[in-house]
Amino acid sequence: MDTVRDWMSQPPICVSDTTTLSEARRLMHKHRVRRLPVLDSDGRLAGIVTEGDINRIADSHAYDARQYNPHQRAADLPLRDFMTRNVITVGPDEPVIAVAQLLLRHRIGGVPVVEEGRVIGVITESDLFRRMVEREAGVMG
Repeated sequence: MDTVRDWMSQPPICVSDTTTLSEARRLMHKHRVRRLPVLDSDGRLAGIVTEGDINRIADSHAYDARQYNPHQRAADLPLRDFMTRNVITVGPDEPVIAVAQLLLRHRIGGVPVVEEGRVIGVITESDLFRRMVEREAGVMG
């Protein structure tokens, strides 16, 4: 049985909850990822932010208005101000099929892999698809 540990991307690209929206966007582009686990000052998972979250906030004039601070730009906001806090996670020994079902059920593209309270990887729909294609190509090739 294949487990998350066999299929996850590692090491994970994580950021601090004080990282700004613009810095997070730059890191996503540099590392070609669409989600970033957000860590608190103790290195524990505090939230997650996705490319969609960042684009929605960065492009929204309404978000700046809700902050009641005309001098603060959305690009300068720390991730802790808009990250998703209730993060769905999986353990490294979970069956891959269970993760695929979880992603489908929650309509999300990926989740952090957590072991002993620390983020050790990320598993995404792209990871699942890539491995499936590699496996089939190996069988056929």
